[in-house]
Amino acid sequence: MAKRAAILALQMLLVIIGVRLGAEMAQSVRIIPKALLKLPEISFSAADMRTVITSVFIATLIAALGNRLINGWDVFANARRFAKELYALLVGIVAASLYLFLLSSVNFSPEFLLQATLSSVVILLITFAIVQQARGQNKAPQAFGAGFANIFILLKSPWAWLVVLFALSPLIIAMKFTTDRDFAAWVTNLRVSANVESDLPYTLVSAIGDTRFETPIMAQFADSDPNTVYVLERNGSLYSADYPAGTNKTLLVDLRADVGDVEMENGALGFDLHPRFGADDDGNAFVYIYFTEYRADGQTNRLERFDLSGADEAARRATRTPLIAQERNNDGYHNGGSVEFGPDGMLYLAVGENSETACHQKIDCGFMGGVFRIDVDMQGGDISKPIETQPKKGQTANYFIPLDNPFVGRAGAMEEYWALGLRNPFRIAFDTYTGELWAGEVGSTVWEEVNKIEKGGNYQFPFIEGFEEQERYTRPETIAGEEREPVYTYQHTAFLRSVIGGTPYRGSVVPQADGHYVFMDNYSGEIFILPLDAERVETVTAIARTSDVAQRGPTSVIQAPDGNILITVMGDNDQPTGQLLRLVPADSDEGQAAAEQALIAAAEKKAAPVTALTAEQTASLWGVNCARCHGAEGRGDGPDSEELGAYVPDFGDPNYHKWRSDEALKAVLVGGGLAVGQSPMMPPWEGVLSDQEMDALVQHVRGFESKE
Repeated sequence: MAKRAAILALQMLLVIIGVRLGAEMAQSVRIIPKALLKLPEISFSAADMRTVITSVFIATLIAALGNRLINGWDVFANARRFAKELYALLVGIVAASLYLFLLSSVNFSPEFLLQATLSSVVILLITFAIVQQARGQNKAPQAFGAGFANIFILLKSPWAWLVVLFALSPLIIAMKFTTDRDFAAWVTNLRVSANVESDLPYTLVSAIGDTRFETPIMAQFADSDPNTVYVLERNGSLYSADYPAGTNKTLLVDLRADVGDVEMENGALGFDLHPRFGADDDGNAFVYIYFTEYRADGQTNRLERFDLSGADEAARRATRTPLIAQERNNDGYHNGGSVEFGPDGMLYLAVGENSETACHQKIDCGFMGGVFRIDVDMQGGDISKPIETQPKKGQTANYFIPLDNPFVGRAGAMEEYWALGLRNPFRIAFDTYTGELWAGEVGSTVWEEVNKIEKGGNYQFPFIEGFEEQERYTRPETIAGEEREPVYTYQHTAFLRSVIGGTPYRGSVVPQADGHYVFMDNYSGEIFILPLDAERVETVTAIARTSDVAQRGPTSVIQAPDGNILITVMGDNDQPTGQLLRLVPADSDEGQAAAEQALIAAAEKKAAPVTALTAEQTASLWGVNCARCHGAEGRGDGPDSEELGAYVPDFGDPNYHKWRSDEALKAVLVGGGLAVGQSPMMPPWEGVLSDQEMDALVQHVRGFESKE
């Protein structure tokens, strides 16, 4: 028995080595001709590889045990018996492949499947040859040849052909996926159901009755008034409304003319009310709004102050006072977007790197790639001092520099920096108990991060993302500040792609979240918690999921004064369907009523007449969802294209369109790149975009074709 177990263990170890070798080879050696199937280069994270190895190990172990029950335990007895073992191995690897393709979120490729199988077969054949010679039954070369020959000799048996047909099933399924929309939808929903938890303890209901907004981006409360909520729309409109009734919705400031076209990641992005708003004798009613001004000749990120005590909207808008104006690249990405007053009364601003690669890891360029801290009260004395250094391509005024900022006094430095080395910090928030500052850090094409932002911290972008060094970037010889690692990272899957920083929750209304950081993923709509007292977290807990995702999905999460967790969800781009939502237990009366209403709404939407999208609506869809990688004009030159590690097509090339039908283009949108043997970086949009939206995008892609 011990000998049998040892041989089985050796065989499983060799299979694992073969799978690992296949994964490495698939990244550098291509066996399947490009003319037959255009395949992406696949890289596996450590977590992906654990899933792959575990799946292959379990499937091949079951196949090996079944084969032993039928054909005996001595797998090295002779060449014919060993060839049967190789067929069992093939069954196990293919079964694991089907699981990975249909039920997991792991990046997977037919190239990897082929190379893992071949590597495992060769390793086991070598082992068979060595055992045969050690037993004195045959010399190693002859044993190797006999084992290889019997693989084909066994094809005389019908069961061997059944194994071969089973081995072809992944290819057959992939082909059907690309040609049958109903089947593709079924597979996509199967993957979503298997990977995105649906039985969650909390659900979402409206926090303010029937009141709706047009793409709400963030909500805030004044410290002095728990009964009024302030909501900023991405288009530049700031509203107030009674909380929780939702009545008396009032337009406070209208910046739509200044914001301009809301494309890519532009728009009004964040705001906060002064800590003494409405509470002191001097009538302080200041709000600070951060937005991107989008013009035909360029873009500017602005932080401006408004006095909300004016009699009407025009009077309030007339009080605008500029603090920061930072010119930026004209692609519209990585603007960051949080404005938060800290417990120290200072204003903290989180700004992305604005696609300014020349300013990475530098503190003398401007407001890029970091968290900044300023004194808007201009207290002076031993607290703060006047501005001394202006940003490159920008202007600042009407605030002071806190003297205890980490880079005060450093020659040429932007002394506003509190932390740096961030790519796109989206949403920062303070823990009211500890004063710690938390941030969600939107990554490029692989990693998303949750960070604790510390004074003088350097969060290592771009030379490290997650915990991995980036080969395309060189570590600077001199590092400004102290290097800091993330608390939590997760790798992109087909469903998780864009972190939304959240709120450190302290309260009893949502007991499961007490003492946890509540954050979200915009693409999947999932809401997660992780413990606040952890220095590093490996796994997080999903507690709820929004029904709207991606460009319609969640944009901020806050803790209301009454202890509720509130979430802004954008809704449709062209009509006021955005909401301010509240977490409630899924099994509560409110939660069950919300679930029933969601079913009714889904049925009504399905039954509603289909209307074609306008060119403007389609262009907006493209800008929000596609242009990051494919570029505004579809040339494959988006700001993230070089970081993908995969081919990005030029839709302007007539040859691209010559051999691709509308159905083929739609299949990529529905099922993502992996479904059609292309890059896994292309996500599936089934369940995110409607059928008519995907049809409109197909025609939008056709419009890029050059007629020259």
